[in-house]
Amino acid sequence: MVRDQPNHRLAALLGEAGWSAAELARAVNGLGAAQGLPLRYDRTSVAHWLAGSRPRSPVPTLVASAFSRRSGRLITAEETGLAHYGADDPLPPHQSRRDDVLDRLTALCRADTDPTRRIPLAGSAYSLVAATAPAWGGGRPVGAAPARVPALVPRATAADLRRMQWMILAFADLMERHGGAHARTALTIYVADDTGGVLAAPALPSLRRELFTGAGQLTHLLGRMSMDAGHQGLAQHYFTASLELAREGDDRRLYAITLRAMSLQALHLGFVQHAWQLADAAVDTAGPRTDPSTRAFLLSQRGLTHAHARRRREAVKDLASAEAQHDRASGPAGPFTLYPRAGLDYQRGRALLALGDPVQAARALETAAGARAGDRHRSSALTRARLAETLLAQGRLEESCVHWDVFLDHYPYLRSATADRALRQLRTSLRGFRHQPHAAAVLRRARSLTPRPRRRPP
Repeated sequence: MVRDQPNHRLAALLGEAGWSAAELARAVNGLGAAQGLPLRYDRTSVAHWLAGSRPRSPVPTLVASAFSRRSGRLITAEETGLAHYGADDPLPPHQSRRDDVLDRLTALCRADTDPTRRIPLAGSAYSLVAATAPAWGGGRPVGAAPARVPALVPRATAADLRRMQWMILAFADLMERHGGAHARTALTIYVADDTGGVLAAPALPSLRRELFTGAGQLTHLLGRMSMDAGHQGLAQHYFTASLELAREGDDRRLYAITLRAMSLQALHLGFVQHAWQLADAAVDTAGPRTDPSTRAFLLSQRGLTHAHARRRREAVKDLASAEAQHDRASGPAGPFTLYPRAGLDYQRGRALLALGDPVQAARALETAAGARAGDRHRSSALTRARLAETLLAQGRLEESCVHWDVFLDHYPYLRSATADRALRQLRTSLRGFRHQPHAAAVLRRARSLTPRPRRRPP
């Protein structure tokens, strides 16, 4: 830790929030736990910060997020007086000064695959400031070739685009089968090397736009995989890069889908109002003329955020609209083309839970679970876990254990921090029923499976 003058900024924020030092410490610990960072700060730690000590990254970002949630306004790490002015950023110092999205994406992927830089990057915290995405303003004109590329460099072709599209399908499939932590590094290397090389090559403007869209979809997948692997700050970096690539490709649909993913992440971490703002921006960006499947996908997320904000009428309206749009949807199956019905039912079940209707929520989740493909281990496992929790809360222990058992069937195939968290929840939820035969059998199975260890606190 670095000693400095008394931190008057932090003291002022504590006064504005009406928090004691212990309350701030608990809020920071809670935010850290949601992001896989087991922190153990207390009032003494905050007293040291007030005296001038500065905790290491990503704690200043977590402190800013805690104050932002408390005050209802956006507060940056710099405003807390705890930031190290550049030292907290695990990315190369030049990255923030480069205007070229390809350069920034390549630098991010290089840092992510560098063993010395990956650890702080993977452990970086989610930032509300970074999650504030600019409104869609249309794509910039795309030239036939970057000015820095010599004329004799081979041109990009339609075959490059088809190869990229195949890789999108392949990695999306791998994530659904085995979780976000599986093959994530392979995708990072592919984006840095193969995709970067294709985008740097000369191409006709129409093809170049499609190549940027493909690169944006791959980067979007990297964001989702990083999020599922428990790297929340890193996922934000990739989602931001995906937005930039969508803008370069003049693809407002991909821009909206990425805003939706960012909303899902914010909601997962407990930032309900921010999640709603992102979901609302996603619906507005896509507009009413977007294809029905995409509109259903976006409306279902906004409906879920309404539900968590206890806005029942708005939630019901969005979910009903999503269902009506889904009924009109058609097109080829794919991660960016068709919203599966099971996904819509899963969102509806989550929304009904948030609205305090567990019986109807269980029915929606049962429908979703029945429609999940057995080899899609991630979505199947997470749906079963959510359903098991919902049934247990209603006192339906035996039914809950049936679904926990199916979750355990899927779990060994997964490398996913989300699934690890569900396994820990299973053990916690059933511990009080350990003398009941059904629960005891599930707990015995669960004990033989070990979640991946959490990262050490900074």
